[in-house]
Amino acid sequence: MPCTESQVDMSAVNNGHYSTSTKAVAIDCEMVGGGSDCSHDLCARVCVIDEDENLIFHSYVQPQIPVSDYRYEVTGITEEHLRDAMPLKEVQETLQQILHNGESIGRIRLDGGNARLLVGHDLEHDLDCLRMNYPDHLLRYDIQSGVHDPFVDCVSAMRLYKRMRSQDHHVEELPTSVSAPHLQNSTTNGYDSWKPKELESMTPDELFQISKSNYRCWCLDSR
Repeated sequence: MPCTESQVDMSAVNNGHYSTSTKAVAIDCEMVGGGSDCSHDLCARVCVIDEDENLIFHSYVQPQIPVSDYRYEVTGITEEHLRDAMPLKEVQETLQQILHNGESIGRIRLDGGNARLLVGHDLEHDLDCLRMNYPDHLLRYDIQSGVHDPFVDCVSAMRLYKRMRSQDHHVEELPTSVSAPHLQNSTTNGYDSWKPKELESMTPDELFQISKSNYRCWCLDSR
């Protein structure tokens, strides 16, 4: 069901209830307008669910500056909803606790560790409005389309992510043997292991053979 009041399952968050079964959580935010021209997006509502579509966290958020447009036709938010809303700092702390999952900042930046993948619509914009940062390698994107309750948006994003993650894609290996003499008996570690002059002397085909893609398919998250 769509969420209407502030909710947070802090017992589950504090006890790590989701750590064994949930590798990803979905988030969605609703924005109201600030500034003289109402163009400044202010996060006024946030919702987080787990992979089983259980509601982990939902709250209205106190905007940092006065609201000039509640965008009620889109957000359904009124002044009354934000009167006793949760301060942004408290929202940030709760979200960090959910996302970090007890993992250290250093490990999160390195390879993620036990931190959770974050799924959602236009995540960069949501995180910007929340004034939060999260590593790119832990973000899983979806394109925002239409207007929905934030809980519905979370569910939509999570279902799409899980569907893509369940795909079993064939991985094609690039050929390891290279005809060019200066590439033989070398380790393919990408461009970083080569000197600039060596790279300049290579043909496009040779450059392609030592290149490495930084694309990671979502299906690898389940492996």
